[in-house]
Amino acid sequence: MKYMGSKQRIAKFIVPIIQNYIDENNITQYIEPFVGGANIIDKIECKLKIGTDLNKYLIALLNRVKNDLPLYQDVDKNTYNLCKNYYNHKIDEPHFEDWEIGNIGFLASYNGRWFDGGYGKPVFETTKNGKRFRNYYQEAKNNLLKQAQNLFFKDCCFYCSDYENYLNLHIENTLFYVDPPYQNTTKYSNAFKFDYIRFWNWCRQMSKKNIVIISELNAPDDFKCIWEHKANRSINVKNKSNQIEKLFVKRG
Repeated sequence: MKYMGSKQRIAKFIVPIIQNYIDENNITQYIEPFVGGANIIDKIECKLKIGTDLNKYLIALLNRVKNDLPLYQDVDKNTYNLCKNYYNHKIDEPHFEDWEIGNIGFLASYNGRWFDGGYGKPVFETTKNGKRFRNYYQEAKNNLLKQAQNLFFKDCCFYCSDYENYLNLHIENTLFYVDPPYQNTTKYSNAFKFDYIRFWNWCRQMSKKNIVIISELNAPDDFKCIWEHKANRSINVKNKSNQIEKLFVKRG
């Protein structure tokens, strides 16, 4: 998955496009196989909404906030390192539940980049209006808790699953919104071996009896771009790196 909240800033553009496809085609089932931070699915209106991800810690975190269960009040660097070492199997104690690993790994890591990003310590940032204090953990936690109160979030079903599993379910008349790890960009350590040839073949197969909308920077020639937008994908105000976010569907 991408970092938590990676689609929040452009959801206002993407959601109306997806919703229009749902409404015009009388779609009653909506699936996100790479649900990530659930920043798209939580705004979609559809009879059945399913969000899946291969990261079981992410799913445990999403289900915890969906069920109004508490998160860590705060996460200091020592707790962060203990959890990171536990996740990496360097230590066995103290024990962390799946939701705790998701809580700490996503919300307390810099830029929401799982443990790859390192501890997101509170800092004073320099902006054009002067210094401002940033507590990245509190901001990420509060944003997720606020998001979880959305009724469209509450009616989502979150499961741990690989995207390829849908091939075996013979699904029809469903809209898939697919947001994979972007090719040729920095990835989480557990996404380094993502097979893009298999992925695009999966998109071709699923598009035969469903609508499949893919978020990517580029796509094979048999897919057409239906939307694009320049977006800054960093939470750091000093980072002005932009990419052209695009949506693709299968031609024909």
